[in-house]
Amino acid sequence: MTLVAALLALLSVSEGERPTWSTGFGFRGVPCSSAAIPDVTGAYYGIEMVPTRRVAGTGRARGLGKVSFSESPYGVAVLRDGRYAYDIDLTLERIKPPPAGFLTAWVAKSDLSERTWLGVLDDDLRVAARVEWNKFLLVVTLEPSDEPSDSWRGPVVLRGMSRSGLMHTLAGHGPFEKEPCSKYGFD
Repeated sequence: MTLVAALLALLSVSEGERPTWSTGFGFRGVPCSSAAIPDVTGAYYGIEMVPTRRVAGTGRARGLGKVSFSESPYGVAVLRDGRYAYDIDLTLERIKPPPAGFLTAWVAKSDLSERTWLGVLDDDLRVAARVEWNKFLLVVTLEPSDEPSDSWRGPVVLRGMSRSGLMHTLAGHGPFEKEPCSKYGFD
């Protein structure tokens, strides 16, 4: 018996009909297949990037920020004050390169009180950097310059939220079931 057949038997589903599932990254209702599963190999978890549709050519864009613990001889990297250090590997796809400006990645605290420049996405629409916050927003903007800055100036192109940040809203759950999660950019 194949692994897929065994799993389908556990779910009491015949092999002809495929169930839908939630990966935890916001890809709900997608039929099970290897193409529907985001590749977070070697990562602690992934952050689904949601387009804001404020920049031409980005409406169908999508991305995934792979979050993993930073390397350490002790297994988990911890800063002097006890916070974890994470590495983020952000990759975008289905996005037209802008005619002017630079796609730039940022992390920000949930209340936007602090922002950190991660870097400009390369030609493969990828950037890797370290994050030293547990709860954060991952943001991609279209900036006029590729120089590091204290804050973004251009429009937000895509946004995502760390797992611990997702806990701040109860939209779509319990007494807030009528509050659509899509209002916040999630399926």
